[in-house]
Order: sequence, then structure tokens, then C-alpha cells
Amino acid sequence: MSRRILVSLTVPLLLIAAYFGVMSYYRAHVTELIQHAVDNPLPEFQLVDLDGKQWTNKDLIGKRAVLHFFRSHCHSCDVEAPAIRSLEKSRPDDVVWLHVMTDVVLDVTPATTEATIARKQFIEPILMADVDFVELFHKAKWAQVTPITYVVDRAGIVRYGLRGLQDAATIRQAIDAIGG
Repeated sequence: MSRRILVSLTVPLLLIAAYFGVMSYYRAHVTELIQHAVDNPLPEFQLVDLDGKQWTNKDLIGKRAVLHFFRSHCHSCDVEAPAIRSLEKSRPDDVVWLHVMTDVVLDVTPATTEATIARKQFIEPILMADVDFVELFHKAKWAQVTPITYVVDRAGIVRYGLRGLQDAATIRQAIDAIGG
């Protein structure tokens, strides 16, 4: 086999191996960040929902809470939206459901954000994460991938960090596991 053929075969294989190595490292890092949030209190935050209501972590004390992070241009976010809507309709009274949209910090156009919100048809409040909010979660070493769903107990402690596309049964099981 000539040296040229050997090089032409080796370089692409090395690039492919490097890609999978980097992706594997990234996935492990994100998983570690998500698990870092589990069994820790929610960071103290303050955000306004689309209706103008201000929310803080203190508003969630005494109730079970679900913080569902999503964004535009997220295929998994789109795929899980029907399950999320189904859960919203059947949520127990003691569960606060907050959608946290990260478009603002991702420089997504307002028109795209508006179209995404309309398409999702979420019932529960949508909070627009700002730079301060994202930085707060970053300093707390929390993952900022989407979709991600954090399930929080009545004391404000995160009990589950559900990464990626989730089905209704998995989220419901996490909510039920932290008690009624």
C-alpha cells in the first residue's frame, strides 16, 4: 500500500475518532453538571414570565416544582413538547411548572422566539432567561443544555435532573417520587 493511500485513509479515521472522543467528553461533562445540581438547592433567581409576573426560587418553597428549560432551534425540545403539554394539563395542584426559555442569551431573533412559543402552546408560565440568570446557573455549575427538566422538592432541593428528550411517564415518575 502506498504512503499516499495510507495517509488518505488514516487522516479521516483520526478525524472521526477525534470527533467521537470530543463528543464523548462533552456528554460526560454535561451529565456531571446535571448530576451536580441534584441534591442541591435551587440557586436564588429572579425572572419575569411573559405575563409580567416575577418569579423567584422562594415562590417555589412548599410546593413541588418543575423547571423545564427549552429554546428555539432544538429538535428534542420540539419532539417532547406534546408530552410536556399533556403533563401540564394533568399536573397536581401542588406542582408549580415553569418553562425557562434561553433564546435571549443565544441571540435568537424575537420573531423566532415568538414563533417557537406559539408553536409549543405551553399552558404554564414561560420565563425568559436573561444573562444574569444563565450566569447564576453557570456559577452554580449547572448544565445549560436543552431540553433539561429539573424536578424540585418542597424544600427547594433539586431531586432530579432529566437531560434531553423526556417522555411524560419519566417526568411524572420523578414528580411522584418526591411526594405528594
